[in-house]
Amino acid sequence: MRVHLRVSLTKSKTGLVKEEKGYVVYANRQLSYTILTNKRLKNLYIEIHPTKGVLVKNPSFPLYKVQEIVNLKAKWIFEKSSQLQERNSIQKIYETEAKLLLFGEKISLHVKVPLDKFYKEKTQEIVLQIIKEYSAKMQLYPIRVGFRKAKKRWGSCSGKDELSFNTSIAQLPLMCIEYIVVHELAHIKHKHHQQNFWKEVQKYIPDYKECEKIIKDYSPAI
Repeated sequence: MRVHLRVSLTKSKTGLVKEEKGYVVYANRQLSYTILTNKRLKNLYIEIHPTKGVLVKNPSFPLYKVQEIVNLKAKWIFEKSSQLQERNSIQKIYETEAKLLLFGEKISLHVKVPLDKFYKEKTQEIVLQIIKEYSAKMQLYPIRVGFRKAKKRWGSCSGKDELSFNTSIAQLPLMCIEYIVVHELAHIKHKHHQQNFWKEVQKYIPDYKECEKIIKDYSPAI
């Protein structure tokens, strides 16, 4: 197993940002990655991004230390990258199997509108229904609810308690959709992912960890 690096400097809006680009070789396979150095970070993180590939977020560790960590995590990096490529894709399933992925099931259904419009309509319908149900249970009410396309995120909650959901959520199993809605509603009360936040989520979705595992098999992008 070998790790290779080449170094370059790029400018960003916040000043001079150091960017190391390279590739790791594992089991006779090669995979490129990018090191993004941010001194505000406390720890080093490795992220498998659906569009940007492997990102190593570095708090300013020396290059040899970063290389050691990438070396140790090489097997994990390749496994996660492969899983990402194999995730259920709405477009792929529709083109190769002539089926739609709806509420976690593949169904034979011909739609007369573009796929993105079809999923947006289904998503709005189910999400608004779930928000109404769980807002009453949790006594947490968003100021606004919006829907938009996203390649990575399923949902978000702004500092002003405005919720936004990915228009492709309708592809997920119902239990996972409920989890995402409860997750974002909980952020109205807790603007973090600390213990109190997860207790709030677990109160209404006891098996939320299982939902998180299932969601990893799906791609947010249409």
